[in-house]
Amino acid sequence: MSVTTGHGRTKSIRLTKDRVLTTIRDYFNDKALQQMQETFSTAIGAPVNICAPDGSVLIGDRPADGSTGRANMTAAIRVGDEIIGQLTLLEPSPNPRGDYEPVDLQGRPQGRPPAAEWAASFLKLMAAMLASLCSRQKTLRLRVEELSTLYRLTAEFTGQRDLQSVLDTVTATVVELLQAKACTIRLLSDDGRELLIKSANNVQDRHLVKGPILLEDSKIDSEAITGGKIVYIPDVEKDSRVLFPEGARAEGLVSALCVPLVYKGQSLGVIRVYKAETYRFDRFEHALLFAVAAQAAAAIVNAQLQTEAIQAANMKRQLRLAGDVQARMFPREKPAITGMDIEAAYQPCFELGGDFYDFIPLDKGHLGIAACDVVGKGIRASLLMASIRAALRAHAANVYDISEILRRVNVDLCATTELADFATLFYGVIDSQTQRFTYVNAGHPPPLLFRDGRACPLTTGGGILGMNPQGVWQHEHVTFNSGDTLVIYTDGVTEALSFHDEAFGAKRLEQAIHEGLQQDLGASDLAQRILWHVRNFVGLQQQADDLTIVVIKVQ
Repeated sequence: MSVTTGHGRTKSIRLTKDRVLTTIRDYFNDKALQQMQETFSTAIGAPVNICAPDGSVLIGDRPADGSTGRANMTAAIRVGDEIIGQLTLLEPSPNPRGDYEPVDLQGRPQGRPPAAEWAASFLKLMAAMLASLCSRQKTLRLRVEELSTLYRLTAEFTGQRDLQSVLDTVTATVVELLQAKACTIRLLSDDGRELLIKSANNVQDRHLVKGPILLEDSKIDSEAITGGKIVYIPDVEKDSRVLFPEGARAEGLVSALCVPLVYKGQSLGVIRVYKAETYRFDRFEHALLFAVAAQAAAAIVNAQLQTEAIQAANMKRQLRLAGDVQARMFPREKPAITGMDIEAAYQPCFELGGDFYDFIPLDKGHLGIAACDVVGKGIRASLLMASIRAALRAHAANVYDISEILRRVNVDLCATTELADFATLFYGVIDSQTQRFTYVNAGHPPPLLFRDGRACPLTTGGGILGMNPQGVWQHEHVTFNSGDTLVIYTDGVTEALSFHDEAFGAKRLEQAIHEGLQQDLGASDLAQRILWHVRNFVGLQQQADDLTIVVIKVQ
C-alpha cells in the first residue's frame, strides 16, 4: 500500500492481509492430519476420514461416500460460525485382517464393531476436540497478527511529525487493513462542540461538505465519544441516526463502524470506516480497529505536540527579535549634563515589556526624562508602550508646556486604543543651565526626591492616561540642589512579592535608597543596588512585573 503524506512523499506500508483460515488444513499439516486420522480410526474401530468442508477426503485414498461400507456418519468441525472440515465415519467392509478392530484403553482387541450411537457420540467428541484446538490456534494467530500489525503501525504513526501526514496515514492504513471502501477522521473543535473533517480516504469532497457535524446532533458520534465504544451502523442509508444519508448513498457507502479517538481519557474525535456492502464486522476487526484508533490517537497527540513545539519555538524566536527591537528603543547612552549623574536600570519579566524610560534631548540644552508603565505585559503591552513613546517624543519636540504634552498623548491614546488600555506616566524636563526640573505625574508612583536625608514624593499631575479623553494635568517646578537625588520607578518595584506574598513596598524602597546614599553610590550603582534589594526580597519567586528605575544625582 502506498500512502501520500502531507509533504507529498510516498511511503509504503506492508500489511498482512492473509488472515483467513478456511479449512482444517490451514491449522495442521498433512503429517499431523494423517496421525490423527489413524489414531481416531484405531480408537473407534472403524475407518475415519478427515475431510474438507465440502466432504472431500484430505488424507489418504479412502472414499468419503461409504461405497466400501454399508453406512457413514459425519461430524462437522466448527470454528465460530464457519465449518472448516468434518470427520466421516465409515462402517468397515469385511476385512479379514481386522485393521479396524475396536480396542480398549489398554489397546486390547474388543472383537466387535462399535454400536452406532456410541460411534456417533465419539465422532462428535473428536470433532469438538479438533474444533477447540483450531479455535485456540486461530485466536492465537489472530492475536499474533494483531500485535504484529500494531507494531508496524506504531512505528509508522510515530515516524510522522506533521499532523496532516499522520491523519492521512491513519485513514489510508485503515482502508487497506480492513479492506474497506472508505475511511474518515473527524476531530473535535477547540470548544468540543463540532466534529471537523481532517482526513478522508476514498471519499469525494462533495460528501464531506454537506454541512457541519455538531456533536450534540450526531447520535452516532456522541455515543462513540461519550460511551468510549465502537458503534456499528448496518446501513448508513437506512439508519435514522445518520446525518446526510443521501451523500452516503451517492458514495456507495453501506455498513460502517464509528470508533472514538481517545488519548489518556481525552476525546479527540472519531474514525469512521465504511464498507461498500452490508457487512458484519467480526470480533477481530472490532478489536483491531479499536487498537488502531488508540495508536492513532497517541500519534495525533504527538503530532499536535510537535506542531505546538515548532510554533512555540517560532513564537519564541519572534519574541526574541521583537525584544531586540524594543531594547533598541531604550537610550543607549546616559545623558551628559554638567553637574548631574543620570542612569537607569530596566528588567522586563518577559521578552517584551510594558515599561519604558526615555531621555529626550530638547532645545536649549533641556532634557526630557520619562518613565512609563503600560497596563499588562507581553506583546500587547509592548505595542502600547511603543505607541506612547512615539507620541511622547513627537509632542515633546514641538510643544513646550509639559501639561499640554501629556494632554495630547492622552488624546492619541484614547483615540487609538480600547478602554482597557491605559498607562501611568511621569515626565519631567531638566533645564541644564538653572537645574530647574519641571514635571507632571499622570497616575504614576510618585518619584522620591531625597534632600538632606528626607524623601519628598513628586505627586503633582493628574489621572492615568487612556481613560478620559478630556483629562487635564497640572505641572510643578523643583530646583535641584547639590546633593539631591531623584529616584523614578515603576510599580513593579514596590509591588514585587516575596514567597509569602508580601509586597516590597515603599518603606523598603526608601530604606534601600538611604543605604545606597550613605555609601555615596553613583547613579548606576544605586539603581543596581535597588534592583538587588528587590531580587533578594523576592527570592525564588518568578518576577511578576517589569522593573524600571531612573536615578538622577545632583553633584
